[in-house]
Amino acid sequence: MFKASKYLLCAVVTFATLTAQAQVQEKTLEYVIADVNPSVVSIVADKNDSQALGAGVIIGADGYIVTNAHVIENADKITALTVEDEIYEADVIGFDVKTDIALLKAKQPKDFDPALFADSDAVRVGNRVFAIGNPYGLGNSVSAGIISAKERDIDKGPYDNFLQTDASINQGNSGGPLFNMDGEIVGINTAIFSTDGSNTGVGFATPSNQVQWIVSQLKAHGKVVRGWLGIGVQKMRSSDPIQKNKLIIASMTEDSPAAKAGLKVGDILEQVGDLSLKNPRIFSMQTSQKSINTKLPVKVLRDNELVETEVVVSVMPTAAEEKTSETKDEMSDDIQIDLEKKALDAEKLKKAVEFPELNFSAFYDEENGYFIVTDVKNDSDASRKGIVIGDKFNMANGKKIFGVEDFKIKIKQAQEIKRLELQVICADTVDIITLNLD
Repeated sequence: MFKASKYLLCAVVTFATLTAQAQVQEKTLEYVIADVNPSVVSIVADKNDSQALGAGVIIGADGYIVTNAHVIENADKITALTVEDEIYEADVIGFDVKTDIALLKAKQPKDFDPALFADSDAVRVGNRVFAIGNPYGLGNSVSAGIISAKERDIDKGPYDNFLQTDASINQGNSGGPLFNMDGEIVGINTAIFSTDGSNTGVGFATPSNQVQWIVSQLKAHGKVVRGWLGIGVQKMRSSDPIQKNKLIIASMTEDSPAAKAGLKVGDILEQVGDLSLKNPRIFSMQTSQKSINTKLPVKVLRDNELVETEVVVSVMPTAAEEKTSETKDEMSDDIQIDLEKKALDAEKLKKAVEFPELNFSAFYDEENGYFIVTDVKNDSDASRKGIVIGDKFNMANGKKIFGVEDFKIKIKQAQEIKRLELQVICADTVDIITLNLD
């Protein structure tokens, strides 16, 4: 009886302590919101006979304000309204369409109380956050939630790297801050996933680290100056666990920094300075943020041998910048394959060579240096492994293929080990497909 009472008392004390802690935490959040709310502004952008409404956040005591580019683009006049009903006209310092970030500056001088940035790389899924914005023009409104996911690609631009949150984000929240529980900016709310424009619990914010880099560029140049290596990379898929999901150079611009460094199409990336090789999108984003003339040590696998060199980051040329802004292809795989079939005109089909050991035919495109599959035998190993008409390949068993005769030699060599690995280029990946040669 005594033991039972003792444990009951402990339970009550613990419950009371937890309740008190929860109240303190809730009260703390109230104070945090009160501290940062004055730094959040409602944005009104006058555009001809219409107005665009959004939000922004003051990030400098001298009046710098961050918002979304789509909120202020083509505006004749921009006004920022604080929660204390102070009104400021603002000038556009610069904006970046590819990340949808804009930098403004209040015209009237005042010692503003700015919000601070957090390190978005330290953010974890499940962290509590709150958003402040101007939903439907109502003025500063707070919503709370958690970080639902990181590094989201939503086909909005070439450098998508969004934080996903279930904090309520609605029309008018665009450009407003997403805060952590310390009142630091972890992201700028940029987009929502919705069929009717209302909140569905899926919102996206540009990470604070990316925002800070964009802001530094806009302050310095009025635009974003991006780094460039001149290569397009794709992800490999391979049955070999060592090679699986590595990045491979799929395309290269002539006279680019990569070409001058001796890199080649088909090289498998082992190291490019401190750039992430996690996926093509993150690699491209980090490359773009490298300072011009930075020297990056590079290690690649070529013909199963390690090659080391050094590449110097250059300014992304206008043509390359425009290319990265092209919208991603939204066609289905079936439509893409059909288009590939149509690209195989009668002349190419005539020149196609049958490779009976592999159960498919292919045309060698001398100009581009790869084969295009023109026919695949039904119920063959190639068909079961996923090779389809229109697939391109340029390497066999880790070595570059130099034409039809060279490929036939490589097939004979592969018959000795009874397997042939083809590097097949399809959509946004490079697949390593292993064919049995029994």
